[in-house]
Amino acid sequence: LVLVGHSLGGGVAAVLGTLWQEVFPNLMVFAYGCPCVGPLNTKPTDNMNIVSVVGEGDPFSCLSLGHIADVSAALSRLCDDQELRNAILDRTQGRLDEMDEKNISWCATEMEKLRDHMQGEKFFPSGRILHVAFGPSKNISLRQVSADFFRDLPLHPRMFDLTRHVPGRYEEALARLRAGTSFNC
Repeated sequence: LVLVGHSLGGGVAAVLGTLWQEVFPNLMVFAYGCPCVGPLNTKPTDNMNIVSVVGEGDPFSCLSLGHIADVSAALSRLCDDQELRNAILDRTQGRLDEMDEKNISWCATEMEKLRDHMQGEKFFPSGRILHVAFGPSKNISLRQVSADFFRDLPLHPRMFDLTRHVPGRYEEALARLRAGTSFNC
């Protein structure tokens, strides 16, 4: 039995694949752009009969209620601490590659302090996770990543860009990988 799904269908396929694993010993699940389905070290996330294909920047594949709770806790802390807000703005002017080592180190330290307040239980993609990245000149890279890759919610201007979630994006990537064109590993 092979189950395949995209988005919510991929999440349902992953959950069913976990529930039916004993009934269908050779069962395989391929989930594309599916939501996070379980906490670390549980059957959905440890099930190697499931292959989750996650596209770079897909907003649904890296978001769980625990991530939302963590962002809420961090924002609350920032709202309460004007001095911290001002320090962040002062130290992060310009581009990251133009920041000096002292300010980068300070930012990393402050991020760890914020993480102390971010205790939401996160869900993660299921099974073996393959990350598809879209590079320059339409090159595509595919690599296996651990669930820890999704520990933090990536905040960026296009984080809710739904065009990064559409099935056609996954179909195009798979077609290129199958054809062996524009593939970097």
